[in-house]
Amino acid sequence: MTRVSENSATNALQNSIKKAKAKMEDLQLKGSTLKRIRKPSDDPVANVEALSLGSVQKDNEQYLRNSSYALMQLNTTEEALEQITNILVKAKELAIQQSSDFYDKNVRSNVSNEVIQLRNQALAIANRRVGQRFIFAGHSTLSRPFDIDGEYLGSNGKINLEVSKDFFVPINLTGKEVFYGADLNINKSSHPLKDIPELKLGKEKQSRMIERDLASEDSIEEQAYTTKDNIFAQLSNFVSALENNEPQVVQDLLERLDRSITNLITLRTRVGSIINSIENAQEGVEVNKLNTAERKSKLVDADIVDLFSEISRQKDILETTYKSGSNMLNKKLLDFLR
Repeated sequence: MTRVSENSATNALQNSIKKAKAKMEDLQLKGSTLKRIRKPSDDPVANVEALSLGSVQKDNEQYLRNSSYALMQLNTTEEALEQITNILVKAKELAIQQSSDFYDKNVRSNVSNEVIQLRNQALAIANRRVGQRFIFAGHSTLSRPFDIDGEYLGSNGKINLEVSKDFFVPINLTGKEVFYGADLNINKSSHPLKDIPELKLGKEKQSRMIERDLASEDSIEEQAYTTKDNIFAQLSNFVSALENNEPQVVQDLLERLDRSITNLITLRTRVGSIINSIENAQEGVEVNKLNTAERKSKLVDADIVDLFSEISRQKDILETTYKSGSNMLNKKLLDFLR
């Protein structure tokens, strides 16, 4: 009878010490990480919400990276458009001068050299890159979009980036839009996923899949735009007219240069509005990022004062358990349990 009671007391003491040590170990781990939730069982509901918020944080970080890249691309594009506009304004200024009968053949021949340099500058801008990617090449960003004759070799594809939840923006202009005056925004989609049949909820199931690839996309867009002006052709004709001493041809070019300048101003306005919308979206993502981090911190992070108070209290409990056990068990057994 006596032996059974001693075993029960020993087991009870062992369980008490084991629980106190486990609790102390858990608190020490929380103290080392300063996290209230160390494993899902600590607070299942809060843990699920914290995981969801963590996903939102990752999304926001990617949106900010997309915004940063989009702004870099669009600012570079806007700068290039400004430089091309300045080139055409200069060309127009020369055309106004040389369209009169005030200058002779020799003067026009000399001016043609300046126009040739303007054309070379325009060609260099047309092949401008951000990093290794050509900004006016459509989807063919790794290939030079214009050859030395000013022929466009790129695609008509638009590159869209998501800069906040479900908000996509185009980040490029194609060479045809800028240098040929083509309008590729006819029938444009406000959302790049809008035209995917599988994502149209509530619509009838499509009877057949629409095959799309870059080549077919280009052919559709090819029909959508109308070529208005070719900047390289205008400058080449200007050079030819000057070298052949044809002031009437130079005069006829003035209207075409005006149309090209107007088109560039329109494109700069469009790029500016996209930059403005990205900056607004960026501010929204930053606010959302702060709110998400604050909420997640409340769910996961430990209250330092409460945590270390609990550690101190649990330490006292463990010491008390050892002392009470010393009266029941011999010292060697208690040392073993410690």
